[in-house]
Amino acid sequence: MRACPGNHRGQGVTDRLTILLLTKNEAGNIGPLIAGIKRELQSAQPVFLVMDASSDSTAQEAEQAGATVISDPSPYGVALTRGLREADSEWVMVLDADGSHRPQDALKLWQARDEADLVVGSRFVAGGGSEVRGFRLWLSRRLAWLFSTLASLPARDVSSGFRLYRRALFADASPQARFFNVQPELLAHAALKGARVKEVGIYYAPRGQGKSKARVLRFGLAFLRSLWAIRRRLKARSST
Repeated sequence: MRACPGNHRGQGVTDRLTILLLTKNEAGNIGPLIAGIKRELQSAQPVFLVMDASSDSTAQEAEQAGATVISDPSPYGVALTRGLREADSEWVMVLDADGSHRPQDALKLWQARDEADLVVGSRFVAGGGSEVRGFRLWLSRRLAWLFSTLASLPARDVSSGFRLYRRALFADASPQARFFNVQPELLAHAALKGARVKEVGIYYAPRGQGKSKARVLRFGLAFLRSLWAIRRRLKARSST
């Protein structure tokens, strides 16, 4: 049975880590991913919260793997923001549910938590890389350069969805972005809060089963719109 908001507390506020997974038709991927994260983060004893917008058996597979599932058909950015509020732990780790982010890299983010309030899994720093090539990788690199140059965000891989958040600093985040461009907006939120941000290298692999939901050109245009909005916010803050 799918949970209602507030019913996913598991062990309660003593939980240190919630794994937040946003899913849309990831049957065949979600179960192995949860099992892999449990294996890699065994000492952290994470709880799993799935915000699900699927029409397949993703929810059932996630529940069988031990996750709590909240049915939420909202766009990615809206569901992510809600998930950060719904989580009941000191830390919230978010990663792609399609198998493109490796469970073994989750341990690298977790081990870096004492040095940061936001840990970003990055393809563009030492130890990082990507098996996904072509226009999509080129676009990610160009966006990284634009945001670094024009907005001075505190991470290079601005579009990375593999992150570890200190929840208290992000529970009040209210990004305007509704889609994947929520990622640089949350980086801007971190900058405005004076949060410590650290990047660790991760490897980005092709998705497991199913088809990608990303639309590359729409993705790029949405990020560019966010870039100008973020510049205005940061400039307004620096002028006060």
